[in-house]
Amino acid sequence: MFSEPIQGVVDCAVAQGRLWRVKFQGSYWFARLYQPNEQVTMQPGEPVKVIAMQGITLLVAPTAFG
Repeated sequence: MFSEPIQGVVDCAVAQGRLWRVKFQGSYWFARLYQPNEQVTMQPGEPVKVIAMQGITLLVAPTAFG
């Protein structure tokens, strides 16, 4: 886990249960939801909080995440 969440930006529409891409620190990364049971819809250009990294996949949450 990161000591504090870092902002990323959604690159393509999020589909539940699938990997998608986030632009993070100038590069594109595969991402999935930090809380996979969350029912969220995110669109390209929407900011997200990067919470942690699992292998080469970012674990992210909507910016409204507590």
